[in-house]
Amino acid sequence: MDKSLDIGSVIGETFNVIGRKFVDLALLGVVIVGVPTLLVTFFSSQAMERSIEQGALSLNFSFGLLLSNILYAFFPFVLQAAVVHTTVTSLSRGQSDFGSAIGTALRAFLPLLIVSILMSIGLAIGFLLLIIPGLILLTVWAVVVPSLVIDKAGIFGSFSRSADLTRGSRWRIFGLILIGYVGLFIFTALFGLFAVGAGGMMAAGGGLNLTSLLLGAVLDTAIAIIGAVAVSVLYVHLRELKEGTRLDTVGDVFS
Repeated sequence: MDKSLDIGSVIGETFNVIGRKFVDLALLGVVIVGVPTLLVTFFSSQAMERSIEQGALSLNFSFGLLLSNILYAFFPFVLQAAVVHTTVTSLSRGQSDFGSAIGTALRAFLPLLIVSILMSIGLAIGFLLLIIPGLILLTVWAVVVPSLVIDKAGIFGSFSRSADLTRGSRWRIFGLILIGYVGLFIFTALFGLFAVGAGGMMAAGGGLNLTSLLLGAVLDTAIAIIGAVAVSVLYVHLRELKEGTRLDTVGDVFS
């Protein structure tokens, strides 16, 4: 009987890794995602205030806003590259630290930039075509970043490598993605209620609504971390399923 991808095991190991490496992952998330999120929020607020003061409906151009939005879109890919290092070494009981994870991401910085652009364009076109093509591409390209970082498959080779690894498991990966989106919806809704309550209390006190801004950054960071760890764990499971690769062998790339 052929083996199949165990979705429950992927989810369980994702949260086990987060529990074991919480401090490292939180630090990576804050530096790589949290700060750009705050930058986007800050410059967006500044641009909106200027538009309101001038009575204009459109936002004024801001180089800071443009740059921060580029970072906001790109840095989740950088986070995923860093988290691949932390996750794989954690699963293989190897040694990992903040510096080595950042170093892994920086060494792949330029290829990651190109991959992020290509994926963003491809997914955007796919979702514009009645959503279904976008979901298919999201499933097929699920482990592009780990393929780039660990397999060193190159920019276009990483897309092919991801397609090869996901072949035969795509319905289960699609199910995993759906579970993730349902969980994200519930988590975001609950977090949003808390953020509105906290922001309302602060506004009633006459202060700036910095609490809501910070909570928004925390939410984006948490989502990015969970997603990055899940993708890394999925990659390891697909390697084992498709190629019989032992976990400690996968981790040898960081030795």
